[in-house]
This record gives sequence, structure tokens and C-alpha cells, in this order.
Amino acid sequence: MNEKNLHGSIFKKLREERGYKLKDVAGDVISTRTLMRFETDETSISIAVFEKLLENCGIEFLDYLVYYYDNANIETSEFSKKINEYLQSGSPSKIINECKKELKKKNIELSKRLDILSAIQAVGWKEDRELFDNNKRIIREIIESTNKLGWNEMSGLKFLIYSASREEYSVEYIDRIIEECLQNIPVRNYLNQYVGGAYCNLLISSLAFLSRNGYYELVEKRCKEAIELFDGQPLLIEKMNYYADVMSILAIAYLRQNKKEGIALANKVLKYKNIVAEITDDAYYKRLRDIVYKSFCEANKTGIDIEF
Repeated sequence: MNEKNLHGSIFKKLREERGYKLKDVAGDVISTRTLMRFETDETSISIAVFEKLLENCGIEFLDYLVYYYDNANIETSEFSKKINEYLQSGSPSKIINECKKELKKKNIELSKRLDILSAIQAVGWKEDRELFDNNKRIIREIIESTNKLGWNEMSGLKFLIYSASREEYSVEYIDRIIEECLQNIPVRNYLNQYVGGAYCNLLISSLAFLSRNGYYELVEKRCKEAIELFDGQPLLIEKMNYYADVMSILAIAYLRQNKKEGIALANKVLKYKNIVAEITDDAYYKRLRDIVYKSFCEANKTGIDIEF
């Protein structure tokens, strides 16, 4: 079920585009023969050696990663492009049929499985779930088979936890995920900004799980920790959006418990959402504001009207 390692062949393409010869790139790092085998994906090399090869090509590691994903995921990108077109045109039946067709293939890459999972959640599909539930099960098995939270693992967990019940994940497991997110969100350098953002998305999904399943004391504690953490992260990408999302979760937890401080917090969040909607004049942000307002009203047990 592992995605094919294409680093060698992608590196060869990059090397040739930049006009470097095998012997010049290999230098005194590895033999030309070993480099040839690596470029045909016959063998692997250590990260330390690979970084030296990139240095000999005059390219930074981050630039290589961008190049790699631009060239290695052509099939997945085409699938994602098609799904996005269907989402924009409002064609859920076409999305479902396209996803079913992909899930019937063999050796599906994790990245494509994640695209399918996110698409199904986006359209809120509830019927004929066998293929899609099996896809969720396989994604969960892949994630649980590794001891690390890589980019795909974080994306997969975010989607899985987003709609999970307390029967699917224990509160102890979710809290461990939250703790790992809080430890890894702080931005230490410009590369880490994007990793921090991925952890923020997983954090928000996990906090929403706690609130949705009634773990109010814990979600209040963790939301306050997250807000305090955001305060000290001026370089965090999309910080204000993450801030608003966490405050929304905290407001809902208050409102469900008939705590009046939830009203004030909900009003603050809605004022922010409304300002964004008015400034952008974008239908998406207006719809998002309305969804948040509806969620606050549904959770509100205080008897006090929410105004903004």
C-alpha cells in the first residue's frame, strides 16, 4: 500500500533540466554507478547523502520538495482537479461516481485515498457507504502502522477525527494528538511555518471532537492552552483564522453547558467572521459566517440571543 518512491527519477529529471552531468553531481559524495542506480529508483540513499547531491545541483531542499510534488503526483493532481471542478459546479453524483471508480482500482496511493475522503466529507454523502467506509478503515490502518505523524498522516487524521464518534477514538488518544500538536505548532524557522499550519488543522479537528462528544472540561483546558500558544506565534501562517476556529470551539462548549461567557465569545467570533465576509465580499466567507452563526444558535442553551 506504500506510495512508490520516485525520488531518484525525479532527481534525474531535475539534474538534466539544470544541465549537470552525473559525475559532477556525484562528485566525492557517491560513485557515479550508485547515482545511476538511484536515478532509476533501483536503490535508496541516506538523507544526508541526498542533501549533498542537491547542494551539488545548487538547489535547496524545500525547492526540491516543491519540484518533486509538482512532478510526482501527476495522476493524483488530475484526479483532484476533476473533483474540484465537480465541487465548484455542484455535482455530487459525479464526485461519488469518480471516487467509486478510483476506489475499485488496485494499489491506490494514500494521497489519493485522502483526496477521496475529503471529497466525500465535503459533499456530506451518507448513502451506499461500503467503499467509502472501507477507504476510511484502510487510511486509519496505514496511519496506525507508523509511529510518526508525517504530512499525509496529519491530513488523514484530521479528516478521520473530524466526523468521528467517541466509540471510534478514545479521549486519551485524542488528547495525545492534541499534546503533540501543541508541541509542534511553534514556528522555529520559515520551513516550519507550513508544518505548524498542518498541526493547527489537526489540533482544531481534535478539539472539535472533544466538544462534539461532551468532553467539556478537557476541551476548555486545551482551547485555552492553544489560544495562549497562538499569542506567542507572530509568524504562524493564517494565525487569525486558527485563533477564530479555536475560539468558536470554546464558545460552543460554553453554550452547550449554559455558560453565559459563551455568548460574549460567540459574538466576538461572529464579528470577526462578518468583517472578513464584508471586506472580501466573497460568497464563501459569507456562507462560512452563516454556518458558524447557525452552529452557535444550535448549541446555545443560555436563553440569551446571540448578536453581532
